[in-house]
Amino acid sequence: MIYELKFSYYEDNSENNDEISIAVYSSYKKAEIGKKKFSQQPRFKGKEEFLEINEYKINEAEWNEGFWRATKSYFIIKLLNNYMIEKEEEYNPENHDIEVKYGENIKVYNGKMDYYYDHEKFLCLKNTENGQMYCLDKQQRKILYKINKYEDMLKFLNQKYEIENFGWKNIFRE
Repeated sequence: MIYELKFSYYEDNSENNDEISIAVYSSYKKAEIGKKKFSQQPRFKGKEEFLEINEYKINEAEWNEGFWRATKSYFIIKLLNNYMIEKEEEYNPENHDIEVKYGENIKVYNGKMDYYYDHEKFLCLKNTENGQMYCLDKQQRKILYKINKYEDMLKFLNQKYEIENFGWKNIFRE
């Protein structure tokens, strides 16, 4: 394990926002000592509650389900093997149009989807409005299979990719 000492301070006036990774320690005790020491520095004095210690396992991925980055006007969900789900307009509960891209610029799919399942070799997408499910092969960069029943999708995934079960993740997080 390693322990990161980080300072994250945000205000309504973004000019005063301050975020920095200060140090990484080999034990939680050493990180606490560092936190106490740095809390006396002019930059952090009076803002000690914004100093935090984060614990990480060495040589293990911290984010196993892809990355989520949100702003007022769009979001991106980073997936395995350089794929991403992107929405480029402000969130509207009625509009579930998304794009699936390979890399930054290669559009692979565009349509209404609510759920996804990400795998190294494929990406499954599901539209809850009409029940339609798609399986996108990541190597071929195209939709290989369309179906309305979970059981049929699972049978296809088992035959094609030797997958025995899978679960959905919501694209539009609450």
